[in-house]
Amino acid sequence: MRSFIEFVRRQAPIVYVGSVKEVRVVQRTKFDITAKAVVDVKAVIRTIGSDPHHSNIEYSSYDEQTPMLEGGPQYQLRPGVSVLAFANSFDARIPPGYLVHGDRQELVQRVDALRDALSRMSPDQLKVNEITENDRRFQMSLHEKLSSSLRATK
Repeated sequence: MRSFIEFVRRQAPIVYVGSVKEVRVVQRTKFDITAKAVVDVKAVIRTIGSDPHHSNIEYSSYDEQTPMLEGGPQYQLRPGVSVLAFANSFDARIPPGYLVHGDRQELVQRVDALRDALSRMSPDQLKVNEITENDRRFQMSLHEKLSSSLRATK
């Protein structure tokens, strides 16, 4: 079966790096917190339109009062945290999409690990994950651009 996460990263029309500026709770229930982060966009790697200066990401979260759900994904974003977003728009809900967060160096390490794992896949592993050579080349190029942007972003 195709790696779902790799598929999401491959198909996302918007890919960008940013820094969380503000986080607001949109809704709180006994089981979940819906939060919205305002992100200062630092670098746009892939887009289908203009490059905005800010984006909004709505996501599921948790805290001391609302425990983490089984099966996620849930995030705890805070102002100043770096994010790498694979999304459908600059005003997105995750999921669908894919979000990586942490300090800039952690994101560099994650992107480099993704690139390295993809580069080491054997033809059989590519086939099992339904990744074509074209997909691999496309994603490797994306990971290189992300790594360069993250290293250059302050």
